[in-house]
Amino acid sequence: MIVAALTNLDNELSSFKRHLQQIKPILLITLAVLTISLISCSEKQESNDKPSQDTVSVSAPIRDVVVASNPETNEHTVFVLSAQLFECHKPSVWNLERLGDLINIEVFNLQPVELPDDCAESLSTTQNEINIGSDYEFGNTYTVVVNGFSKVFIAGGENLKGLDVAKQEILEEEKEFLEENELSPELPAINLPVISNSVDAEWDFETRKVIITVLVTTKSEEPVEGLTVEVSLVGPVGPDIQSVTAKEMTAQNGIATFDAILDKDGSYMFSVEYINGRGVEFDKNPGESYLQIDIGD
Repeated sequence: MIVAALTNLDNELSSFKRHLQQIKPILLITLAVLTISLISCSEKQESNDKPSQDTVSVSAPIRDVVVASNPETNEHTVFVLSAQLFECHKPSVWNLERLGDLINIEVFNLQPVELPDDCAESLSTTQNEINIGSDYEFGNTYTVVVNGFSKVFIAGGENLKGLDVAKQEILEEEKEFLEENELSPELPAINLPVISNSVDAEWDFETRKVIITVLVTTKSEEPVEGLTVEVSLVGPVGPDIQSVTAKEMTAQNGIATFDAILDKDGSYMFSVEYINGRGVEFDKNPGESYLQIDIGD
């Protein structure tokens, strides 16, 4: 009986070996196909994974700055209108630093390290509402600087706006800015950095009028026509200090002309704040962007 059982077991093992020999080629083919499929999927996954493009933070062009305050809490707020000049420029973060009477704010855009070919010129704007605190002494003069754009205010002074008024002023400036660029002369884009090459002033003692000319050129000193130049004039230094802004367009010779009546003696600071149009980027470091004007003794 044991012999018979062993004989049957031997027969079963022989049958299993024959069956294994028959299906072995099929198993090998299946494993090969599976391996090729996995490799193919892996290559397809890798080819579809596009590397993320490197980006860099750059200073945003500033169109307008408005300082507002809440007289009940003495909280002060800075409203900033910044611009993005290309489709691939995106608004980013801002940084705030206070050094005594100076409040320095940096507003950034995010852009690719290398502009792609499909990054077309496209103007858009961003509004930032930045709380700068309440530690301001009534009657003291303070200066807010946003990416080089300066605004002077007196704590508790008449030149401070309420929050609602400041918001409305920024909205109106944004609308005017966008319309201004739509209506600008149809001159071709040059997509080059420009500088305020020189700033000159002439003073008329009888009329107390100052005439200021700003020459805008490329870095190779070629005049640029059809650009909007925004400037500020702050002064006179002292308790009656005021800050005004104005905008003019450059003529064919690259010059924008401004005039103002200075009815009080003292020191004034004229500053080129912003240059826009034709796809240019204003580089404020080289050239001349500031001019001190001393009136009187």
